[in-house]
Amino acid sequence: SHSGPEPTPQASLHWIGPQGWYAGMWTSGVDFDDPGNTSIEGDVYAGRTIDFGRTRLGGEVLYTFFPDKTFRGPTYDFLQLKVRASRSFEVLTVGALASWTPEASYRSGTAWRVAMDATVSLHPALKASATAGRRWVEIGADRTFWDAGVTGTWKKLSLDLRYVDTNLAERECGFTRRCEATIVPTLTLEPTILDYIRRD
Repeated sequence: SHSGPEPTPQASLHWIGPQGWYAGMWTSGVDFDDPGNTSIEGDVYAGRTIDFGRTRLGGEVLYTFFPDKTFRGPTYDFLQLKVRASRSFEVLTVGALASWTPEASYRSGTAWRVAMDATVSLHPALKASATAGRRWVEIGADRTFWDAGVTGTWKKLSLDLRYVDTNLAERECGFTRRCEATIVPTLTLEPTILDYIRRD
C-alpha cells in the first residue's frame, strides 16, 4: 500500500553481534501521492534477543524516516519501541509482538500495535506463516490487519507469496483502494558478508 501499489525495490543490511545484540538498516521505495513526491523510506534499528531454551524474548528500538520529504507540514518520521516473544515446538513457531510509538506519522499521536504470528516448516526449503494484529492510534482510524502466505528458498534466493488485508474502508484509507486485500510477491536475494571475503 505504500508503493501505490506498484512494485518497488528494497534493500537491507543486518548485523548480528555477540550475546544476542543486533542492528541494521532497511530502505524501500514509497509512493504516497503527496505534493513533494516522497519516494524513499529508511529504517534504522537496534535490539537484543535472549533465549531460554525454545523461548526467545527480544526488545528493539526502530526509527523510520523519509529523507526526501520536501513539502511543508508535519513529519512522516517516527520512533517505535518493540517487544517480542516466541516459542518453538518442533516444526511450529508461535510469537507475539507489541509496539509503542510516542508520536506517529503526521502528528497522529500515540500509537499501539499488537500482533500474533505462527510459522510452520513444511520442508527445509518451504514454510507457511500467518499474522493477525490490531493497531490503535490517537488521531485517525484504528485497524485490524492480517496476512498468510508461503515462502520457498533456494540457495540465497527466496520467494514469498502473501495474501494481505485490513478492515479499513475506502474512506478510512484516504478514499483510495490501497487498503484492499491483495497478493504480495516478494523476491529476496540474501547474501552474507562472508560471500564477499576473498579467501586465500
